[in-house]
Parts: sequence; structure tokens; C-alpha cells
Amino acid sequence: MRLSAVVILAALAVASASGLERYTVPGVETDEVLMSIHVWGEVRSPGTYLVPVEADLVAGLSAAGGPSSVAKLSDVRIVYDDGELRYDLDRFLDAEGDPVPGLRPGATIFVPRRGFEWWKEVIDFSYKIIVAVNLIWIMSER
Repeated sequence: MRLSAVVILAALAVASASGLERYTVPGVETDEVLMSIHVWGEVRSPGTYLVPVEADLVAGLSAAGGPSSVAKLSDVRIVYDDGELRYDLDRFLDAEGDPVPGLRPGATIFVPRRGFEWWKEVIDFSYKIIVAVNLIWIMSER
């Protein structure tokens, strides 16, 4: 640990001396150490994010822009190399659930889609087909 701190400080000194001070090492200036997590599924911006080491599930979802409107928050999964944790965020938001779990480096958060949302897509697609057929029928009458 001490050796890595020395290496980082040496790299900063070399960068500063060579005029490359615009390059920074995350966490050195702000004293905030970051970790990488992955957020997938029904969130606004799925992807890989850097969050503070003390981040929890809510912070991880917030980094991805929050859940989408079709997210199933009652079955959020946090996957690690050594296992998986399922968490009911709906119960927490209703002030009834367990405390929000913290995250570890490399965590993958997966937010599934609510099961009944498929019918909305079917109705939307059907509506578009009906409109297209109606438009063709009106144009053929003229």
C-alpha cells in the first residue's frame, strides 16, 4: 500500500515537472478513492461507473441516472465474483426494508424489468399497425 502511494506521488512529481499537470490520478486531489462498478438493466444510462468506495446500492443506481419507469425494484441483484445478493429496494423506499447494502469494487448491479410491461409494447405496436393500415385504406379510396 505504501509503495503504491510512493509510485503515485512520484508519477505526479514527474508529470508536474514535465508540464503535464492536467493529468490527474482520481482520488489524490480530493482524498476520495473511487471504485469501478457496473450497472445494467432498467436504468437510464447503463454502463460502468466510478463511485466512492463507501457507495451503496442507491449511489450506484444514481450514478446510472436512476431506474427507468419499467424497473422492477423489488428484485434488484448485486453480483460479485463470489456470489449474488438480491435486494428489495421497493420495501426500503416504503420504509419497511433492510438497510441498503454497500457495494464492493467490481460489483455488477442488475435491475430487471417488471413482468407486466410487455403488454404495453404489444398495444403500442398494434396501434401503429392499425394507423398504418388505416392510412393505406384512406389513400386507396381516393
